[in-house]
Amino acid sequence: MTIIYRLLPVLIVTLMLAGMVSCDAGLTGNLKENQPPRTFLTVNEINLDEDNSAERRLVSQVHISWWGDDPDGYVVAFEYAITDRDWIYTPETEGEVDWTYTERTDSVFVLPIPPGEKVADVRFTVRAIDNDGLRDPEGASVVFPIENSPPEVTIHRVNTPQQEMEAPPDTTYHVASIGWTATDPDGDDNLSHFEVVINDTLAEWTRIPVDVSFISFRITEPAGDQTSAAVYLGRSFSRSDIVLDNFRMDSDNTFYIRAVDNAEARSPIESFSWYIKQQTSRVLLINDYAGVARQEAMTRHRQILRDIGITQFDYLETLDGVASGGQKVPLSSAFHRPVDPTLNQVLAEWDYIYWVSDDLDRNITYALRSTIDFFENGGTMFVNIPTKRLDEDDAIFNFLPFERLERVPPGLTSFQIPNNTRLLPIEPAQLDTLRITRDSQSAYPLFPAGDTRMFYNAEFRTRPFFDPNLDFSKLLVSGSADNSIIFFGYQLERIEGGEALNRTIRFLLDELNFPVD
Repeated sequence: MTIIYRLLPVLIVTLMLAGMVSCDAGLTGNLKENQPPRTFLTVNEINLDEDNSAERRLVSQVHISWWGDDPDGYVVAFEYAITDRDWIYTPETEGEVDWTYTERTDSVFVLPIPPGEKVADVRFTVRAIDNDGLRDPEGASVVFPIENSPPEVTIHRVNTPQQEMEAPPDTTYHVASIGWTATDPDGDDNLSHFEVVINDTLAEWTRIPVDVSFISFRITEPAGDQTSAAVYLGRSFSRSDIVLDNFRMDSDNTFYIRAVDNAEARSPIESFSWYIKQQTSRVLLINDYAGVARQEAMTRHRQILRDIGITQFDYLETLDGVASGGQKVPLSSAFHRPVDPTLNQVLAEWDYIYWVSDDLDRNITYALRSTIDFFENGGTMFVNIPTKRLDEDDAIFNFLPFERLERVPPGLTSFQIPNNTRLLPIEPAQLDTLRITRDSQSAYPLFPAGDTRMFYNAEFRTRPFFDPNLDFSKLLVSGSADNSIIFFGYQLERIEGGEALNRTIRFLLDELNFPVD
């Protein structure tokens, strides 16, 4: 053992010298050329039954996987080509097709079927590329016998507080929207476009781009049958060059749609019907009064409008939904859902809105979002809703012409307006004193903002007792500085009627440029 250890340094030096000598002598032999990689598919062949029955064919969306191997290096990428079954990959034919580069080893493909055909045999060829850029000269390929399946389309009809409706309500005026969902068993990438038509499936169908699933119609020149509408695409209400014909005013209308795939297969036709009313006026009366006295309230308001010279007005009911326990009512199905953009376009069709409700938690909640275009177009609005207690961060204060509702003084529980008390004009030379005919056990004064116009104070009382020396706002009727909106915070049906009330409403609406006598 001792001898071996003593000889070890000598052996190491000897080996090093031998290596140096061999280096000086140089390498000998022939350099071996780079060998091409090889390519493999997970599935090499798909066999049909002998009768080639369509039931055994695949849908055109297929998942394909592959891998490669290189004998003297490593595979860095692949190229694939999709052709008909008769094309065969050789070094001579490789330039006849378009190759697609990929570093993946699998993908989902929607294989093409010629337009108008139901079945096809499609060849998928893939070749590996090694680290020196050399391509497999043979590649791997498989023929997929595929069958096209027709797409499906479904119009959105849901109408719940949790999911917004995307079809028109039962009745609309000149603006409506509709949305849908389309699917294709062969993959949604196989969808080509949609085709729509109004009222007559034998008429020429209009093409809608495949990336659009929500459209709006706006009738610009309504006139009986054969009325046309401009089409707006998407939820942004983007104007298009598309025009739909055959709308009918004051009649039921049916929207038909079908999906078309890349093989020109068409889905079953889906349809939706609703009634389109002719707009007759520049004034819209919105009835959002859902309480038990709604018939009495509407009778009074209709009569007031006629008495002051507004004999022609359009009418919209928004009475569905319940606001209770301080919760906001869901947006009425009479309006379009979502609020943006269609409802903005709907209300912008009028120049003047007369909005009546019995609760500040009803649809006036959504007015800030739904009247943007209306006010931008110069529209004005009269709102008659009784006041009530609201949280100070309620969105309504960003819309109505006052800062907030008055706070109850310490030691008291609420405000009230007793029967036979008065509404006192702040501008007495122009307004009449009005008398309350039915009391309110809970009514809150308006606290004006710096630029609020003030028209009427009410003879408020406080509960459980009243101190006439208390200092608080008594404002109940106010307007915006730009004369775009006036708020009347007490039900008109609880105010003594006659000429005094008519003169008051005439004056207020005239301030808003309503077409009064």
